[in-house]
Formats: sequence, C-alpha cells, structure tokens
Amino acid sequence: MRVTRTVPGAWVTGAATRFHYRVAGPADASAVPVVLVHGLGVSSAYFARLQPLLAAERRVYAVDLPGFGRTRPRPHHTLKGGALAASLHEWMIALGLTRVHLIGHSLGGPVAVEFAHRYPECVAALVLISPTIGTRGPRTPYLSWGLLRDFLREPPSLFPVLVPDYVRAGIRRIIATDAVMDDEDTVGILATIHAPVLIIRGERDPIVSRENIHTLHDAAPLVHYHEIAGAPHVVQWREAPQVAAHITAFLAAIDAPHG
Repeated sequence: MRVTRTVPGAWVTGAATRFHYRVAGPADASAVPVVLVHGLGVSSAYFARLQPLLAAERRVYAVDLPGFGRTRPRPHHTLKGGALAASLHEWMIALGLTRVHLIGHSLGGPVAVEFAHRYPECVAALVLISPTIGTRGPRTPYLSWGLLRDFLREPPSLFPVLVPDYVRAGIRRIIATDAVMDDEDTVGILATIHAPVLIIRGERDPIVSRENIHTLHDAAPLVHYHEIAGAPHVVQWREAPQVAAHITAFLAAIDAPHG
C-alpha cells in the first residue's frame, strides 16, 4: 500500500486573489523550482503523491487555480485559458518566482501551454501529463464519457481527494470551464513554444488518446514522450514513482550546463 505524504498548505495574496498552494523541498535549493498545475475541478491535492517525489533537491509548488480548491474569491464568470494563465503569473509574482519548470495535468496542460506562450521568459521547460488539447481533440460529451470510464480505472485511494474537490468547485463551474477550454487551440499554441517539452500519458487513459498525443508531438520539435503501461488518466497518482523518475531525468538534463 502506498502512503501519501500530505504537503501542508500555505497562502499568498496577489493583486486581487488570495491563493492557496502547497510547497515542498529545501528552501535553499539552487535548482530551478517546479510548479504543478492541476486539472479540471480538482486542486493542488491531486499532486499529493507526486510532489514529494520531485522535491528531493528542488522546491516544488502546487497551486489552486481561481475557482478551484481553496483559492478565494471565486470568479463570478468562467475563466478561459488565458485568464487562468494570467492568474498563475499573478501568483508567481506574489511568491517571487521568476523562472520555473511548469507541469500541467489534464486541463492544466492547456493552461501551462498558454502560460508558456504568454510568458516564455518564465518557463525553463514544460511537462504535460495526460493533457487535453482543445479544438483538435474530442469535445465535451466525449470527454465526459471518457471521465466516467476513467473512474472505473482509477484506484479507490484517489476518490477521497477527488470528491471534496469536485463538490467545492461545483458542477456548473466544472462544465462551463470544460466547455470554454474546448475552444482553445492547444496544438497551435504549443507550436509557438521554444522550451523543451515532455509529455507523459497513461496507456489506459480513456480521456486523452494516443492520437491526441501524436497531434501534440507533431506540433513542436522539442517534444519527448513517455507512456506508462497500464495507467489511467491520473497517472501521477497511480504511478507516481514512474512519473517522477521520468520528470526528474528530463529536468536534470535541462538543468545541466549544456542541457
């Protein structure tokens, strides 16, 4: 049985938002820090298994995006990818983070790609875990069906994290955010990014297909890809050690003097 180490929460206030986030790793680490961006309806708690594994030699942050988790106030309207990326930048400024390795899971992938497009000087590398791809991928009804199928493949230990986050976000915000992100052209935006990119997908992911990943892979020349055998959509929960090993090796190569 895997034991999940809880990373305590912290708070910081940006221009107009009080952000909840989690941070792990040595405060005096010299390596480029990592920022984890969660997917639809969930929060920083989604990375409870992955975050400590990445934090041996660097600071690793996981933030609750506006409208999700414990970050307040909740926006009155649905935020698109650009607004979520701008909020992420606001949070980084509040913490004094200037350049990071950015990791996004599922819908957090398009947010991370949009952030790297808008603030390229802030991103050393991009890691996309089971990323949705917007206009060139399946639409909301198909994704919803994939989500239902995925529930049957995820380990039971995930649901005590999933359910409270979904309740906190609310079904209206989840559906509305999913709908507006369907209109984002993640593939086209990724093609403009010059940072190295790593994509990780679970082999049994019913939400993000292998064809979706190939579409992303063809969009940018600096894309590396790993598929985790037997893993579902939330691959960083079920197979955290494997995911962490791939990410750690990728980031170490980039951080090397001639990476």
